[in-house]
Amino acid sequence: MKFLPVVVVAVIVATVMGVGLAPLAGDSGGDGQSEIEEFSPAYATDATSTTQTGSSGDGSVLNVLALPSDSIERSDLRRQYADLGPAAGFDTDGTTSQLVTRSLETELESTTSEAERRERIDQELAQIEDDIDELESKERTAIRGFSNGELEPRELVSELAAVHLQANALRERTGMLESQAAELEEQTVSTDQLERIEYDLRMLESPLRAHAVSVLRADRPANRIMIETGNDELALSAIDDDEYVREVNRNTLRESGQNTLTPERAEEITQEKYPTLWNRSTSWSSDGTESVFMMSVLFERGELRTFIDGPSEQTFIEHQRIPLEFVETGESTNKVQDGLNVTVDQTYAGGPLRITVTDADSGEPLDATVTIGQDGQESQPVGTADENGVVWTLTPRDQFTITVLGEGTSAAFVDITPQSPESVTGNQ
Repeated sequence: MKFLPVVVVAVIVATVMGVGLAPLAGDSGGDGQSEIEEFSPAYATDATSTTQTGSSGDGSVLNVLALPSDSIERSDLRRQYADLGPAAGFDTDGTTSQLVTRSLETELESTTSEAERRERIDQELAQIEDDIDELESKERTAIRGFSNGELEPRELVSELAAVHLQANALRERTGMLESQAAELEEQTVSTDQLERIEYDLRMLESPLRAHAVSVLRADRPANRIMIETGNDELALSAIDDDEYVREVNRNTLRESGQNTLTPERAEEITQEKYPTLWNRSTSWSSDGTESVFMMSVLFERGELRTFIDGPSEQTFIEHQRIPLEFVETGESTNKVQDGLNVTVDQTYAGGPLRITVTDADSGEPLDATVTIGQDGQESQPVGTADENGVVWTLTPRDQFTITVLGEGTSAAFVDITPQSPESVTGNQ
């Protein structure tokens, strides 16, 4: 078996490091939120604002698999920090799993009877299949618990991160068992079984979950993560340095029945659903089992990975890691206020949002701090403009206000109503 490369509620992980979980603007279920103080500066009315719809660059807003807006059961926006409790558990579980794998490998290598070795390998593969079922159940339970308010955002992120690590450990063990089976004179281990295990585990991992592991361990600075859940489905997104990372799992789209999908048809589906990324690809590959095809589309510093259901020919899992320079924006809002020229380029709720700040007179980029507030709650900082006057952040689900603070007392306020992913990408 070939091992392939690893390539909604709203949670935002702050850009400062700490421990714990605090609500961020737009949190619909948080406690202890401070109300924003009434503030009407004299310059607030001295502004002009324009909005236009279109796309930048050479394509449209990048297509994504999305949860239908009317199916989202909970939406939440909070700060997620490093959490040493779950992180310690990750390390303990990881060490234990590695010891189990190494011990099993030693046991198999010392077994002189091929029949006994074959039986032991079969037992362990069957156990891995049972472990996969448990991980899938754990994931479903966590999503449902989050949707109905039983789990907080931090708890959901921790659960998904743990599932990711456990799936990764099981893939390592499966690889070891495959190597041991290859040494047998009579190859009796089913290739279909190994491939099925491989894909089932791949669907429990993602680049975004790996990023969440790094944040919880404090290996990376705290970062914004957006979560949307509903109908046992999940969408996650984050901005990691200069990349946009996204994961969507819509297992409810899968159907039972005969697989009619071919590699050629899987390629066609991917081209149709993701034309912009496909046109920018440097290479691609497809592989699959009797019921699932995985398409991996590589491009410079990024990857699109999709899982396509054989019977329904529906994309039901999507992983994206996209350089921000590749992001195509749609609707653009411009506002000039108090000497600040602010341009907001949107994608969709949960997608990247680019805010550009320049001097209204000279057009030079400005060093400015950007905050976002929702529903009358306290506005929260999301970033500081870079040398080009640009701040990238995630787009909240509902209407929000961007506040740009320039030098001295200069400030500009921009109200934004985000669009749903399905309304602007055309990819259901």
